[in-house]
Amino acid sequence: MGRWVVLVDRSFGDHHDLDEVAHFEGTREEARARLYEIACTHRPGVGLRQKRRQVYRIGEGDAYYANIEGMMATFRVVYRLGELEWSTHPESWPWAWK
Repeated sequence: MGRWVVLVDRSFGDHHDLDEVAHFEGTREEARARLYEIACTHRPGVGLRQKRRQVYRIGEGDAYYANIEGMMATFRVVYRLGELEWSTHPESWPWAWK
């Protein structure tokens, strides 16, 4: 079992933004399934009224590119999966693992 984070990487002109979307424990297969689910359903913008979404797998399935067409704007985002490799306090993370 690993400890995982799903990151969303957004760019708007000169502005670059990276956020953590989810934290969880599980196997690599479970983490990839969760990443895919998030890439297909996550709303990267407040009030997004989605018209169309295209999701592309990058590499072996540890990242997805989503082109999300909304009523007012188009969002181009990359969802990435990360596994915890090292921490000063692995048993006392700042997140709730529930």
